[in-house]
Amino acid sequence: MKRWWFTVHKWLALVVALQVLAWFASGLFMTAFPIARVRSEHNIREAVPTDLRGAGARLTAEQAMAAAGAPVSRLELADIAGRTVWRTESAGAPHAIFDAGTGETLTPLSESFARAIAAADFSGAGKIVSAKYFGASDKPPIEYRSALPAWQIVFDDKGKTHLYVQALTGKVAARRSGLWRAYDFLWSLHTMDWVGRDNFNNPQIVVFTVLSLIMAIAGIGILVIRFWPKRRSRAQGSTAADDPLATFQERSGGKDETAFRDL
Repeated sequence: MKRWWFTVHKWLALVVALQVLAWFASGLFMTAFPIARVRSEHNIREAVPTDLRGAGARLTAEQAMAAAGAPVSRLELADIAGRTVWRTESAGAPHAIFDAGTGETLTPLSESFARAIAAADFSGAGKIVSAKYFGASDKPPIEYRSALPAWQIVFDDKGKTHLYVQALTGKVAARRSGLWRAYDFLWSLHTMDWVGRDNFNNPQIVVFTVLSLIMAIAGIGILVIRFWPKRRSRAQGSTAADDPLATFQERSGGKDETAFRDL
């Protein structure tokens, strides 16, 4: 029974220690870098306010709603990479973008327009080297976990920046860098959600908590086994040491009591 307590505590402590080490290492990394830098917010080009009232939009709001071909729940006039557009939503979801000057339908975004949007957004030192389109049914990289379809725009800067431009809104939905990817990996270790990386209430956490509880109970059991019996034996040992006669008899086998008295 004693061996069982020690074995359970030893192996569970090893498993728990590995996760605690992961918590400490990931927590230290996450506190070392400001979250704004992790999100590459320092590389966002400052937008110049534009007065769209004088943009000379030839396509009216009514015409844009009619061109949408579906009930429009939201309509806005916006400037995207220097281009005045009507952005529409249907049933609360992104629907289409129309050029306010020509009436041209711009969605899904062309590669050239997606590149222009990314270049207008990025202020870092680097140029675009590639672009890749992910449709609604495609599986994007794990670093992108937002709405599809979208364009992945890759820059050749030192940070290995990827910008993701949503093809139905023209918005930059995500900015990813090498720092962000390291942060995201350590975040998965921290939350123990190694796949989705956004769920704290996962089975791994529950199992780890149960194992930690068992380890703690086994540790308490070991304390009881080790210290409680020792106190009793120490008390008995001190009584014998305080009695010289008892000590002498124990050593001589109790055969010569008079020899002790003569001393």
